[in-house]
Amino acid sequence: MKTKTAMLLMIIMIFTAGVQAESLVNLQAIAQELDKRKAELDEREKNIAGKEERMKALEDELLQKESELRKLKDTITARLNEIKAQEDANLDALAKAYGAAKAKSSADIISQMDIDKAVQLFLRMNSMTAGKIMSAMGKSDPKFAARISEKLTPENIQGINEQ
Repeated sequence: MKTKTAMLLMIIMIFTAGVQAESLVNLQAIAQELDKRKAELDEREKNIAGKEERMKALEDELLQKESELRKLKDTITARLNEIKAQEDANLDALAKAYGAAKAKSSADIISQMDIDKAVQLFLRMNSMTAGKIMSAMGKSDPKFAARISEKLTPENIQGINEQ
């Protein structure tokens, strides 16, 4: 019986050694696969970190450009306001000059102007002066006088003043 037991023990040992060897080979293959996968993930993480750095740099650049554009917009807006104020002052002076001139002379000149500028002049004149010039213009260029009158109606003046 000793021999049978010894033989059985030997068979079990051989079988277990084979299983352990096979398990060891499987574990080594799994470990190699895990090492390979870890290397791939490390490389991917490195690439992602590089892309994140580039994105951060681009974001900073965009924020800087946005700030520059806002400053430029503010500068342009301020300059446009200055130009508008100067234009308003010039139109006020021009309206005063045309108001001081003879109505017929003023009417002849104004009828040759851009209609919107002419309307702006009339809006800056007192009503008595504007009426005299409009009357003189009605004799020399009634169509232009009618177009100005139309633009001087309350609903149209609101649109002009908003510009």
